[in-house]
Amino acid sequence: MEKRTSKTIALLAAVCAFLLLSSLLFIGLFRVFGLGWMKTVFISLFTCFYHFAMRLCVGETVTVLYRNKEFPKDRFDFRLFGFEEKLYEILNVKAWKKYVVTAKPEQFDTRAVSPDGLLHNLLQAELVHRICAVLSFLPLFLIIPYHTPWAFILTSVFAGLIDLFYVMIQRYNRPRVLRHLELSKAREARLSH
Repeated sequence: MEKRTSKTIALLAAVCAFLLLSSLLFIGLFRVFGLGWMKTVFISLFTCFYHFAMRLCVGETVTVLYRNKEFPKDRFDFRLFGFEEKLYEILNVKAWKKYVVTAKPEQFDTRAVSPDGLLHNLLQAELVHRICAVLSFLPLFLIIPYHTPWAFILTSVFAGLIDLFYVMIQRYNRPRVLRHLELSKAREARLSH
């Protein structure tokens, strides 16, 4: 599984490099030829670069910072609320969650990760996607200098919504993992007596 993660991260890094180089090419072409569509392509490519690179950086930074730390599960922002189960049922999260791409699938492999480790990874992934959802709106500050609100608004809203889908998946899965954890601990207690 570690090899799969390396390939996924390498692919994301390659996409970032492509987007950055392409955006630099188009800003250079715009400066030489002054054609407005070249500036639009530059803005689009650079905004996409930002969204990919930001997610890669936030994900890796949170992974390093929280690798061995306990998450405050009972803190307000991590606490599960009563309405969530019904909301996730209405949104049919169970049906579509299996189709989303995961950068590090081995972190969620129930055969390879302990229930405690799985819970930690869910909380860590939720934190990553909450941070990314907020940072998705940072490009809105570029509306004024570039005078292209539609590009920044659309990409920011779309990217933020995608991250909220991932947050929903983590929060949908958490009660199941907590139940599994309780059953595992009860089983261990029975076996130790």
